[in-house]
Amino acid sequence: MQRHITSFTRDAEGHWVARLDCHHPQHVRHRPPLSDRPWLTTEAGRASRIGAPLDCLRCDDFEWPAGLVCVHSTPIFDARRVPAGLLRDHTTRQGTWGRIVVLDGALDYVTAVGRHWRLEPGRGGSGVDGAGVVVPGMKHHVAPVGDVRFRVEFHRPPG
Repeated sequence: MQRHITSFTRDAEGHWVARLDCHHPQHVRHRPPLSDRPWLTTEAGRASRIGAPLDCLRCDDFEWPAGLVCVHSTPIFDARRVPAGLLRDHTTRQGTWGRIVVLDGALDYVTAVGRHWRLEPGRGGSGVDGAGVVVPGMKHHVAPVGDVRFRVEFHRPPG
């Protein structure tokens, strides 16, 4: 999934790491002929790449970024009171991750990239703590399976 570079830092060994708008870090290296990134060697070169796209394999794998905190939680929904917007394809805001937490019953979670999970209490499949992971900007929808109770939590970095 394409993400945008927001900044650069160095890891403990001095290698450059791009910070992405999805909150994942990704190493970027200039090691010709394997990776040719001469712009990485200067401050001006790195600054020129802020906002540039970079493929995030961690988002493709639904990997939850470290350090996120819950900034909002929906009320508890049931099969009769699921907002229409959740039943059709939609996305979260850029940089906002979601957790679909099923309290009772089962809920199908389907993404536009062809991934599908049946979420149940304590068993999520795409999983952080048994919940469905919602990747920022990825289209998805849910479908109740019989009686279900669930909520959606929204997470971002602190501050």
